[in-house]
Amino acid sequence: MGAHSGEIVEGRVRAMMVEYAQDGQSERRQEVPGEREGGTERREQILLAAWGVLSKIGFEKITTRRIAEAAGINIATLHYHFGSKEAVLTETLRYAQQNTDKLMRTEIMGSQTSAEALARAFAYTLKLMIQRRGILRFDLVVRAFRDPDANQEALNFYEIYRRFVQEIIERHLDEGGSLAPGLTARTLADYLITVVDGVVLHHTLSGDDAAAERNLNMVQSQVLQLMGMSPEAASRTD
Repeated sequence: MGAHSGEIVEGRVRAMMVEYAQDGQSERRQEVPGEREGGTERREQILLAAWGVLSKIGFEKITTRRIAEAAGINIATLHYHFGSKEAVLTETLRYAQQNTDKLMRTEIMGSQTSAEALARAFAYTLKLMIQRRGILRFDLVVRAFRDPDANQEALNFYEIYRRFVQEIIERHLDEGGSLAPGLTARTLADYLITVVDGVVLHHTLSGDDAAAERNLNMVQSQVLQLMGMSPEAASRTD
């Protein structure tokens, strides 16, 4: 995906929110007829608040009233911009997916090699874990067991996640690297995501930052070996 989950870096998020709002502007105007010009900032405010509330209390307890209170608006304003609780939750999930992907891509920007990109991605994953930003997706997965729409949103999240990891592995291949026999960029990306998810889930329950860092370091070392590189490859990219 605690008390830290609402602590979002506003400066970096703001620019990403503007891009997100512009990307889907025409579609959202169809969903919410009569939306006034200048409503983008208000929608951003609501989405940020909804993300924070969802991360703290999950889907089962969330209400439009709690979202509105967190956003500093009344319920009528929330319904004006999103129409229903389900609409704002769906938009929030999509925003969280896109935002996290953009943050990760920003973090690895400028990496000289795939090993450096991988090291930066692991380091940032640890940072997000400590901030408890990964909790939301586990709530979503639980919800997906009984909600087909939530199931599709969860699959969408993991597709974005997998594509990000796979691109790093494909970059390694473009650099002339290789993978262990029987592996492809996609299958290794799937494996990495599966193992890291286990580390994140354990940390969500235990809150043990030191164990999380140790486990992520072991996963990173193994993945580097599967990519035909020594565990020291990442440390040489600082």
